Amino acid sequence: MGVKELLIYFLDSYLVRRNLEDALSCLSDHVISLGTGVQEVALNKEELRALMIREFKSIPGGFVYRLDHYQECCYKEDVCGVYCSVVTSIKDTDVSDISFQTRLTMTAAKFGGQWKIINMHMSAPSDQQEDEEFFPIKYGRQAVGKLNAEDGKKLVEIMLSMLPGGIMGGYLEKGFPLYIINDTMLDYLGYTYDELVKETGEEMEKIIEPEDLERVRRTIYDSIQVNGEYDVQYRIIRKDGTRLWVDDKGHAITTEDGRKAMISVMLDINDSMHLQEKLLQETMEDSLTGILNRRGATAQISAYISLQKPGALFMMDIDNFKMLNDTYGHQCGDHILILLAKILKDYSREEDVAARIGGDEFILYLPECVEKHVLEKRAENIGSAFQIEVAVYDRVPLSVSIGIAVSDGKSGLEHLFKTADDRLYAVKKSGKGTYKYQDTEEAL
Repeated sequence: MGVKELLIYFLDSYLVRRNLEDALSCLSDHVISLGTGVQEVALNKEELRALMIREFKSIPGGFVYRLDHYQECCYKEDVCGVYCSVVTSIKDTDVSDISFQTRLTMTAAKFGGQWKIINMHMSAPSDQQEDEEFFPIKYGRQAVGKLNAEDGKKLVEIMLSMLPGGIMGGYLEKGFPLYIINDTMLDYLGYTYDELVKETGEEMEKIIEPEDLERVRRTIYDSIQVNGEYDVQYRIIRKDGTRLWVDDKGHAITTEDGRKAMISVMLDINDSMHLQEKLLQETMEDSLTGILNRRGATAQISAYISLQKPGALFMMDIDNFKMLNDTYGHQCGDHILILLAKILKDYSREEDVAARIGGDEFILYLPECVEKHVLEKRAENIGSAFQIEVAVYDRVPLSVSIGIAVSDGKSGLEHLFKTADDRLYAVKKSGKGTYKYQDTEEAL
C-alpha cells in the first residue's frame, strides 16, 4: 500500500464507514493530529482513539468525500509528506448538496516496510468564505435558497466537532482591541465573555504572557505586512493565572467600518510544548546526577564565550574512582557521583555552569570570575567538602583533582577545554587531590 492508498483507506474508514479500528490501523503509535476533536490535540494513537470514539458517538452517520490537488513529496525513502484538498459532504441528509472544503497536510513514514501516518493537520482555507458566512460552503447548482437557521446551526455543530481551536479577532491597533471571540476561546481562557471584558477592558494584549508580548507584536505586524497572514506560538494567561501555550494562525481583514483587524484560530499546544521542554531537558541533563551533561554545558558555555566574556573553567575528576567501585560496588560509586554534583551546585552561583561530562569527570564554568585568589578558594572548598563527605569510605583514598583554565573571552571553547584538561593531567601526574591554576600571563 502506497502513501496515497494509505490516506484513502484512512479517510474511507474514518469518514465513510466510521470504522474505528480500521482507521487507527493506518496510524503510528506516536501520531500527532490536529483537527479531529473539539478543543483537543492528540499527541498519540490512544489520545486520538478517545477523541474518535467521542466523535463517532456524537455523529454516528458517515460522510462522502473526494480528494483534490493531491501532491506528494518524499523527503527520504521512508518519509513522505502529502498536501491535498478534501471536499466533504454530509451523507444521507437533506443538505447533501452542501460541501465543506478543507486542506489536509500529512506526513507518513515506513515502519517495518509499511507506511503509517505520523502527523496530520486539517484546516479550512479562508479565501473560500462566502459573504456573511464563516465556514467555507458552496451550494449545488440545483439548490434553491440557502440553509434555514436550524439546518445551518446543525451544520456548524458538525463542522466544529471536526475542527479544534479557539477563534479570536482583534483590531490592529494599540492593545489589540477585541473584535470577535468564540466560546472555545473563552473556555481556553476560563472566562465568561463579561468577565473577559471587565478584566481586560477588551485589550487582548493583556491575555498575552508579558515575556512573549514584544515577540508576538513583532511577528504579527511584520508577517501581515509581507503576506497578510501570521503564525506565532506563545503563552496566554488564563483567569486562574496559569499559562497556556497556543499556536495562533491569523489573517488580516478590513472590517465594515474600514478598520484593520485580524482573525485567528488558536490551537492548544500546551501538552506538545511541555513534551518538547521535557525532551530538551533530557538531552541536556545528566540523568544520574541531575546537573547538565556535556551537551548542555557546551551550549551554555558557548553562549558566554560568544559574548566574549572572560571566565574560568574547572576540569576535575575523582581520584581512585575505579578502586572505589571495585571495593564498595557500583551503587556506592553512583552515590559518590551524585554527592560531587551536589557539592558543585552548593559552591556555584546561579550563573555558573556545573556538569558531569562523562564517567567521573566533571566541569564547573564560572563566567566573569577570573581572580586567582577567588578561583583557588573555590577549588579548595570543593576539595575539602568532598573529602569530608567521603571520609566513611576509608578503604579507598578518595579526593578530587582539578585543572583550572582562565579565558579572557577571545579564545574558543575547544582551546579552553584542552588547557583545563592539561592542567588536570598535570595534577594527576604530580600526586592527585589538589588543583593547578593557570597563571594570568598564561591566560588564553
